[in-house]
Amino acid sequence: MPLITFSDTNATLEVPVGASLLDTCESNDTPVPFGCTAGVCGTCLIQIEVGADQVSAMDEDEKREVDSATSVDGARLACQVTVNGDITLKAIG
Repeated sequence: MPLITFSDTNATLEVPVGASLLDTCESNDTPVPFGCTAGVCGTCLIQIEVGADQVSAMDEDEKREVDSATSVDGARLACQVTVNGDITLKAIG
């Protein structure tokens, strides 16, 4: 099962392949804040530091929102990510 590591706190969570990062974060005490949970507010911006190839692909709507909110490499909206392998991330902001 994939591991999600939060570099801000060094916490690690084990999740099933295909797990929603939104659901995982909301079910656990993580440093990732959420707002709308629909990919339009930008509150849940994260940087995937390791394992960007281990998450779902970014669609055009998410790309547009991320590009308007930050220039950080590896930035994603946590509410739009599913986890397929080990990743390390941190909240942006």
